[in-house]
Amino acid sequence: MGIFIVAIFSLLIGYLSIGIAKISGEKANEIKKYLENNKENLLETKGTLELIKIEGGTNSHSFDVKIEFKNQDGKVFSYDETYTPSDSKVSFLWKCENKGKVAVTVIYNKRNPNKHYIKELKELEVSENSKIVETIIGGLFILAGLCTIYVGIK
Repeated sequence: MGIFIVAIFSLLIGYLSIGIAKISGEKANEIKKYLENNKENLLETKGTLELIKIEGGTNSHSFDVKIEFKNQDGKVFSYDETYTPSDSKVSFLWKCENKGKVAVTVIYNKRNPNKHYIKELKELEVSENSKIVETIIGGLFILAGLCTIYVGIK
């Protein structure tokens, strides 16, 4: 009986991993569509990123950052945002620790600067990679669960 409980947990973990992969894929598609549909309104500029605070435990972190950039008219925009490893390239954020303001490239919508992306954080690439990896992990857990059920029945 215990082997079937292990199999059920394995199947559930696989299903959850595939669900997370779907969410990552949707986020990647959303970023792609936004960048493609607004090409004429998107501008690239230099800005700064300042790491304010790192929160979390041993394996899970969130990074509070302050982003500043100027638009084409010279108006300065400043945003406080939180990034997680599922959103962005964490290695870049770790390099920003204790460095103050770090130069970054900001892609923003000239009509709505609230919609902006930091090129160095590679949000699109991270979402696409997460989609692939989580799908593989989920498939392996489901396969392990099915094999466990087969062994338990036999």
